[in-house]
Amino acid sequence: MQVRVFESTDMASGLKKVKDELGPDALILSTKTIRSGKLGVLGKKYFEITAAVDSMWPHKGGGTSARGSDQTIAAYDPPTYNSVMQLNRAKPHVNRPDKQEEITPVKAPGDQTDLQSEVNELKGMIKTLGQEMLRINNSQPASSTATEHNSSLPDESSLRSLQQRLLDYGISFDTAKSISGFAKESLTLDELTDPFKQQQYLEQTIQELIQVNTDIFKENKRQHRVALVGPTGVGKTTTLAKIAATYLAAPHSASIGFITIDTYRIAAVEQLKVYGEIMNIPVEVVLSPEQLENALLKLRDKDLILIDTAGRSPQDSLCIDELLSFLRPDLSIEKHLVLSATTRENELFEAIQRFSVLGIDKSIITKIDECTRLGLLLDIQIREKIPYSYITNGQRVPEDIIEADKATVTQLIMSPGKGIVYE
Repeated sequence: MQVRVFESTDMASGLKKVKDELGPDALILSTKTIRSGKLGVLGKKYFEITAAVDSMWPHKGGGTSARGSDQTIAAYDPPTYNSVMQLNRAKPHVNRPDKQEEITPVKAPGDQTDLQSEVNELKGMIKTLGQEMLRINNSQPASSTATEHNSSLPDESSLRSLQQRLLDYGISFDTAKSISGFAKESLTLDELTDPFKQQQYLEQTIQELIQVNTDIFKENKRQHRVALVGPTGVGKTTTLAKIAATYLAAPHSASIGFITIDTYRIAAVEQLKVYGEIMNIPVEVVLSPEQLENALLKLRDKDLILIDTAGRSPQDSLCIDELLSFLRPDLSIEKHLVLSATTRENELFEAIQRFSVLGIDKSIITKIDECTRLGLLLDIQIREKIPYSYITNGQRVPEDIIEADKATVTQLIMSPGKGIVYE
């Protein structure tokens, strides 16, 4: 007897492979469902079917075995019974006598005759069992069989409902369509139609897709240097002060230094100096890359250096190139791109692309309190994969800042109108 294992994305195509390769006399020994991929609930499933046929391998062209095309053996295995019936129904009906045809053992030297007899006896038992189960199955109402078959089909209305929920969060159509497509592959009909299970799936999926990195508060053996960059009006200076105040409030060293290279706006320099005086943090103002190196040297005893930069228009390539001359890679300055949640989607992604020449490490989203829907937080992760470090939700210093984590960002996305989060 020859045994083979077949893999397929669905049971119907798998059974067709069995029939094409082994012929209609094939025995279905077992089936199982296997999930693949690294995304948990997003992983796709496929079927593994183990089938066998008599020791003489069938010819692919004829689709028959050594015993002839008029004999069909139906194997019953509880999880795969319907699959076996599908394989049998695919073959034209042949009238058979009630009496089982006797199978004459093939004569061979030694103990092969005994082995062939045992195989023939086993085939007869399986055939009898298959015929009995076919009789029982045919005696059931047709509606019951149809209901059982249709129960495995995805509920399109439930999928549309799931996709619409994602759109209501402010998530883009493409992202919503992809997630609902994964749901079709990952969830059963009962799970799709259960609002709790559906919500649980969305929460888990979104959380897996979110990336965060808040290592500013991690202990560093060397000085940690962080620069905030981004378009004008996104709140870089205020965010810088919030990070400093949060750092001071945590059980960390109070050794912090401010540097500003935002000399385009006098008000910005004065604002940072006021924050420095309130928090007892020294402030260094620099006008050139050389002065930045000197300022870093002057503040070499500080554990954390926070660098404020002038807002740059994403359309102004010269200004961005100028900023690049300050933030050279050899200075080991971590760049956080500050973006406002109120920015129009096309302008926001254009800003990300323009500032990417600086070598962006992380991103900070500001002004979420001014938005009713925050699905854009997920779209940024899908398209750009820049981890979040902080999210700000107001003008107060230091209260209105959130250290990003997967659960919090997911909650913000799935709670439209609740951008203001007080902790």
